[in-house]
Amino acid sequence: MSLKPADLTSDTTGLTEEQLKSLDSIFEETYKAKYPIVGYTAARLLNKDGSPNEDFKPEDQPHFQIKDEF
Repeated sequence: MSLKPADLTSDTTGLTEEQLKSLDSIFEETYKAKYPIVGYTAARLLNKDGSPNEDFKPEDQPHFQIKDEF
């Protein structure tokens, strides 16, 4: 639960299987269970050059089920 800039990353490279399962559990049981998805971060919506990512489809995102959101 660090807010240090070095710790604020979406890169999960190097995490153990147990750590990844823990993150998934927290997301599913804590956040997704309580709060609907209302948007996505720019990292998903935009390409590295800032242009729109035409290939982005919410229904293809991990943990996203359209039926869960309506």
